[in-house]
Amino acid sequence: MREMKLFKSAAGSARVIAMVVLVVILVCAYVALDFYTGGQQNASMAEGRGGAIVAALSSYKRETGALPDSLDKLVPKHLAALATCPNGQPYAYNRVGAEYTLTCQDVLFKSKPYQYDSKSKVWAG
Repeated sequence: MREMKLFKSAAGSARVIAMVVLVVILVCAYVALDFYTGGQQNASMAEGRGGAIVAALSSYKRETGALPDSLDKLVPKHLAALATCPNGQPYAYNRVGAEYTLTCQDVLFKSKPYQYDSKSKVWAG
């Protein structure tokens, strides 16, 4: 009789442990999914807002034959105002010769800052 109570107690403990493990796994999955979808949403916002800057840079380059030293030179002729990254920070602009990148440093997508590369014409993280 005593052995049967110990067996039932062990089986009950194993079920509780299994349920706790399952809950921990589900919470981790929820947090990971929330982080990924939040990053995807911020990346979409960065791309949408940055599209106007990319267009203005193309217009500036057609007009002057070169890229500007800074994004401020696009305002007000090519842009009414400079868009910001989803977190409110300005886009980082890095010009190298005839190519450039626009980056939202704090907008991470797939663990990398989200950016536009004019050479490949692709937004990526």
